[in-house]
Amino acid sequence: MKKVVLLFAVAAVTLVGCNNDEKKETISEENTENVESAIVDIHSSENSLDWAGVYEGTTPCADCKGIKTVLELNEDQTFILSQTYLGGSTGENELKQTGEFIWNHAGAMIRLRTETGGFQYKVGENQLWMLDVKGNTIEGDLADMYILKKTIQ
Repeated sequence: MKKVVLLFAVAAVTLVGCNNDEKKETISEENTENVESAIVDIHSSENSLDWAGVYEGTTPCADCKGIKTVLELNEDQTFILSQTYLGGSTGENELKQTGEFIWNHAGAMIRLRTETGGFQYKVGENQLWMLDVKGNTIEGDLADMYILKKTIQ
């Protein structure tokens, strides 16, 4: 009788031991899933796109036909910005600025450092979206006119 009880006790301990291992594996799998979902994507426009080049577009103008904008972004984080006011009361006026630009913390937007303050652009695949003074994408009927397209690769 003692042998049966002893055999039963060993079997019970073995079964309990196996069940505990299964629980540990389940917990381990759940922890792995949580870690995988916490991995942050480190890709950004700054480090994933071929952003250097020349971008062009004609942006709206309150007192002229439009502003032809040509922006050259260089690998050394310098820029050349040319803005030509088309069909204004004094004819065509061209303003040219050069300087440096900086990326935001997320690597998605740039700010041109100019004497007049600065322009902000969201950097995308072969295009730049001009942003408003608060750094927001311009919306509305004319939103497409605030996009500069890359012309030289």
